[in-house]
Amino acid sequence: MRKALLIVLAAAALFMAASCKSTPPEEATPLPETELAKAKELKAKADLYNLGPLAQAEYNAAENDLKAGEAAYGKDNAASKASLDKAISGYQAVIAKGSPLYLGTLSDKATAAKKTADDLKASVAVKDDYAKAQAVYDKALKEKTAGDLEGATKDFEEARKMFEAVAKVAGEKRDKALAANKAAAQAGEASAATAAEAQKALESEGFGK
Repeated sequence: MRKALLIVLAAAALFMAASCKSTPPEEATPLPETELAKAKELKAKADLYNLGPLAQAEYNAAENDLKAGEAAYGKDNAASKASLDKAISGYQAVIAKGSPLYLGTLSDKATAAKKTADDLKASVAVKDDYAKAQAVYDKALKEKTAGDLEGATKDFEEARKMFEAVAKVAGEKRDKALAANKAAAQAGEASAATAAEAQKALESEGFGK
């Protein structure tokens, strides 16, 4: 009986030893360094273009997830990674939602400047510079359609400034032309008045018409 008990205990010990060997120890979750860097990169982009107010709910959620990820970083890396993954998705949503609205505002400003230039006939008065502004404007529109936030921002701003510049030059040319026309008209009126006075003088002296 005792021998049988020893055999059972030995078998149990062997089974337990085999079980321990077959189950490797659980590996620790590594620091989510890549996720933290990506979340911060996307946050910086959203902040650079001030997209938060254009997607406030998404931005607030992403901010909270980033803070949670940073708080758990190095303490509970699995939880940190989960929060940072959510933050990444959140900031991507902010950029996706806010970018078209942001670029729409810049597009409207550039278009308004273009209209002012068009009203002043800048495409004729300042032909070459107007063509350059138009080329930049067209490029910005294509970048906006392609979702190129950085490129469209730069080119819409540049196009607006260029249209404002050609509008100013065209306005100055128009004002000079109007002033010249006014001076010519006044000179004509003065000449007509002088001629009339001379004619009266001749008639008063008895010279005929």
